Parts: sequence; structure tokens; C-alpha cells
Amino acid sequence: MRLLLVRHGATEWNEGRRCLGRTDIPLSATGRAQAERLRAALSDERFDGVFSSPLARAVETARLLGHEPEILEDLAEIDRGLWEGLLPDAIRSLDPLLHARWYEDPRGLAMPGGESFDRLWERAGRALPTLAKAGGSVLAVGHKALNRVLIARALGRDSKGVWGIAQPQACRTVLVGEMGRFRAEVLGDVAHLPPELRSDS
Repeated sequence: MRLLLVRHGATEWNEGRRCLGRTDIPLSATGRAQAERLRAALSDERFDGVFSSPLARAVETARLLGHEPEILEDLAEIDRGLWEGLLPDAIRSLDPLLHARWYEDPRGLAMPGGESFDRLWERAGRALPTLAKAGGSVLAVGHKALNRVLIARALGRDSKGVWGIAQPQACRTVLVGEMGRFRAEVLGDVAHLPPELRSDS
């Protein structure tokens, strides 16, 4: 299997560095420009299956890449609960200890009022075999946290350090192999984007 995993393009919340989970907002002009650049870079690619998170920013990215995706609920972003829409300093001030623990090793934790990390880990584990059933070459459009966890699970990593996996806006990751034996051919690549369109927010 060859899985091309894409993170959606930018939204206004991403550009404002607001915490974004299940709030369903569309791509910004920057996000659409990022997706168009990625489409050009993928112009020679052919896929046996194309999947997307149900959230608008991911679906729109898939369509700008030239595909009408099959919606896969398990690719949705984590529900960030009370952290949703907040700036980084505000999140840290709510509960500095939880914030520190979340970014060190989130297993067993949940954002206040949001989805637990363990639930996200479970969803990513369900998504992998679903994607694998589609055939040899698959495109999936997801989100920053979801993609990181999916990559960690595919590569056999654990939860500690999962947030260090690069997933900038409109990046591409290529995983090759089979269930239990994937390797990363490309990880969080944004070579298709000019410097002014690159962002990790």
C-alpha cells in the first residue's frame, strides 16, 4: 500500500494561531492557494481511493486537489473542548500542568470538555485498515493532530513525542508498506509551497 496523507490548507483560525478542532470553518485564501500548489505537485498521481475528514476544510482541500472524496468519520480532527478557539497563552493559563503533560505524553489525558487522546488513538487505528482496503494507492486528507497520530500508529511509535511529527499546512506524507509494517517515504513535506505559503500553525 502507498498512502499519501495530506493535511488540509490554512483557515483564518490557523492564521490567527487559534486552537482548531471540530469548529467547521472553510479554507482561507491562503489555504486555497496552498491546495492549488499541492494539486500541481500531485498532477501525475493516480489513486485507487480518495478519503477525507468530514470537516469542510479537509473536504475543500480534497476537492481542490481534483477529487471528490469518500468521507471517513475517523479522519476528523480531535475535539479540543474548552481549548477550542483559544490562543496558546490563554490555553497555558487555564491549566499549566495539563498543558505541559499534554504536550509531553498525552496518553490517558483529555482536553477539558473535549475528546480524549486515547479516543483519537483508537480512531486512527480504525482508519488505517479502512484506507488499506481501498487498494494500492490511497489519498487521505486529514488534520494536524489526527495525521500525527495516524502516522505514529502506522510506524509503530507510541504516544510520547507524537506532537513532534511534522504536519505543517498542506503538507504531504507518504507511507509505504502494509498493516504493521509501514515506513515513511516522505514526512510532512512542503517543498511544493513557496516560503510565503508555508506555516506550521
